[in-house]
Amino acid sequence: MRRAEDMRRGLLTLALVVCAVAGVARAAPTCAPRGASKDVEAVVRGWFGAFARDDYAAGYALQAPGFYAYDNGKRFDGTALGELLRGAKASGTRVEWNIGKVDVHLSCDLAWAAWVNTGASGKAGGAMAPVTWLESAVLRYQDGRWRMEFLHSGRVAPPT
Repeated sequence: MRRAEDMRRGLLTLALVVCAVAGVARAAPTCAPRGASKDVEAVVRGWFGAFARDDYAAGYALQAPGFYAYDNGKRFDGTALGELLRGAKASGTRVEWNIGKVDVHLSCDLAWAAWVNTGASGKAGGAMAPVTWLESAVLRYQDGRWRMEFLHSGRVAPPT
């Protein structure tokens, strides 16, 4: 009887230890494969390209859940920035983007990218004014692909 009780206590203790360790343990992230810089750059260029051709669904598909952006001094959650662009285009605004060299920094499942975006904006039928933006993004590698979690875009003041 004593032996059975000791065995039950031992098994109970072991079960509690296993549960405690399992509760603390976290799954290690899956790191992106070597040479992933080009894939990160492709997501950045693809995101802008999708919105340039009015393919909002393709642009949103490159965003991670919880995506947000800082643009023009404001925060835009999820699809809000794309919808603002859609509305501006519908009212006659034109925007052109030209993404320069994308500087990518990788760490396992995270990437930080920065670039200069030289383009133009204006009303349809009117003159386009040159615009330069300094931009950066944070991307996460998950489920075998990169997705944008955060975008920051700051407009450079025109020369005086």
